[in-house]
Amino acid sequence: MKLKFKYIAFTIALIGLSETLSAQEKSSYRTNNFFDLALSGGNGKFSGALSWSHINTLTKKIPNLKVGYGIRFTSFVAANKFYATAPAKYTSSVQNLGTIFSETIDENIDTIATATASTNSLNVTIHIEYSITPKLGAGINIDLVGFSFGPEKTFNVISSSFDPNQSPVQQGSPTRFNLLLTSDNDIGSLNSEFFLRYRLGEKISVRAGVTFVFSEYELSNELSFDNGRIMNARYRHKAAMGMIGLTYKPFN
Repeated sequence: MKLKFKYIAFTIALIGLSETLSAQEKSSYRTNNFFDLALSGGNGKFSGALSWSHINTLTKKIPNLKVGYGIRFTSFVAANKFYATAPAKYTSSVQNLGTIFSETIDENIDTIATATASTNSLNVTIHIEYSITPKLGAGINIDLVGFSFGPEKTFNVISSSFDPNQSPVQQGSPTRFNLLLTSDNDIGSLNSEFFLRYRLGEKISVRAGVTFVFSEYELSNELSFDNGRIMNARYRHKAAMGMIGLTYKPFN
């Protein structure tokens, strides 16, 4: 369900982007700048995100609906976590928008494990927010494209179909390129948030909601499974965490 909303949000934001840019010419660009700190955690994992965004009314016909864009730095750390086969060509029977609704092919899923995971990403984001009251709003935001970095980590391969003559201990680094393509078609480390925002004043507001992070590693060696039927180097951990955030609008 989270991924379905993720795609819907992505589509709406792209459709409304041209109207948003047009609206910016008629309003003050400075007053619609948001600077945000978000902290998320739970079950042995933690994420911190710093972001800038510019959000404006989509259309005068729906003044409470706002869309925007921004940049977000996300740092994800976790202890003793499993990373599973990432490419949609193995996890799903379809590799298009229908991947969202397809069942996972369990027999194609292999796992690697690390004692400590640490991925950092810098991505362009898109935003949608709706003002329920003058002080309360609901919104979502999604990473669109960017890059990741972080230290190399040691992984243990966990699979009954792991082909022989390969080391069960492998080295991996965060997948460098990030791209939102929906569901398991996604590449790299991506962050999205679903939240309620409460405005404390003209400059400051607080947020609470859920963060959904894709953390992805690419191994130095492509691994072979099931007599070479599966050849893969990309592995992903999906983390849903509770989130709190603080937003500052300095130019109000």
